[in-house]
Amino acid sequence: MEASATFTGDVDKTQIPPLNQKRILAFVNHFLISTCTFLNEFALNCETKFVRMERQLQRTEAALIILEAKLASIPVDNEADNSSTPQVNIEATISDEIDKPAAEEPTEVEVKGVKVCEDIHYKKFFKMLHVGVPAPAVKIKMQTEGLDPHLLDKPDFMLEDGVLE
Repeated sequence: MEASATFTGDVDKTQIPPLNQKRILAFVNHFLISTCTFLNEFALNCETKFVRMERQLQRTEAALIILEAKLASIPVDNEADNSSTPQVNIEATISDEIDKPAAEEPTEVEVKGVKVCEDIHYKKFFKMLHVGVPAPAVKIKMQTEGLDPHLLDKPDFMLEDGVLE
């Protein structure tokens, strides 16, 4: 056979000796075994990474639950001040009313409502800021709960429909 005949395809195929079937079978078996081994190792590696990632997510979730519990247990400074102040204010108001003549009208106009920082719906968000949670994260959380995140910048704003705890 000529080399040029091999390239052009003008070869008489009856003149070519048959391939050794044992050798072809060995190549196919080697290919199948190596491919199956690779796929098994790849699947094991992926599964190991998924298990590791799941453990990290569980640890993160547990840490988040602990952090939320700690946040809930921290008293806000306003709560401690408000618990003693109303009693003093009520007593002072009663004594002032008794001492003042009935003809005098108070010059102070009472503003009805509740401060945003004292409202039951917004109080936990101000507590989160107090503990050190970043303001943008708190605003996103407020939006997910359907509250106005702009009120976080105005803690003394009065809500007419606010609710005290």
